[in-house]
Amino acid sequence: MDREFRDKCEQSPESACKLTPAMGPHTFDPEKATEAILFVADRARGDIYATLKLLYLADKLHLHRYGRFLFGDEHHALPYGPVPQGAYDLVKYVRGTGNDVEYPPAREAFVLEGNTIRTLRDVDTSVFSDSDEECLNEVLNQFGGANFNGLKSATHDEAFQATGRGHRIAPEAIASMADDPALLIQHLTDSAPDRK
Repeated sequence: MDREFRDKCEQSPESACKLTPAMGPHTFDPEKATEAILFVADRARGDIYATLKLLYLADKLHLHRYGRFLFGDEHHALPYGPVPQGAYDLVKYVRGTGNDVEYPPAREAFVLEGNTIRTLRDVDTSVFSDSDEECLNEVLNQFGGANFNGLKSATHDEAFQATGRGHRIAPEAIASMADDPALLIQHLTDSAPDRK
């Protein structure tokens, strides 16, 4: 099954199917998450809400196209919509209101001014694959100028609606909205993809 999914992905300009189900979709990469926060906050309105919603949309798009999340985050259904939890924890860490994720370089990358993320340096795009940047840019082009209600409408999708508030959104629920959900869900849940 995993080979079949990878064959499908190889039809794109970049083979970005780096996720193996044995590794799981949630190997959180705080360095890459920090760079993604900078990438989005610097190109959109920069408030926490918009940044996290745009990251969720980019993660969903990347999962649907390439079989993995951008930086291995888990997504949670919070009262105002879905959020990539590790990225949110980084924002809270930088603000000084959380310690679920401790990544000191994030404090050198951005600060919070109220609810606005202000970047302190340029984004290091070398941490991104071509497919990462493709999906981030596509989401920014489509939703970067959206207001609160526009982002709410775009992110309060079926996966969010099916998940209780405060709970983790199953990757399979996000995958179920893809063009070929059965193949993607099998890819995510196959614990031994190369064994037949």
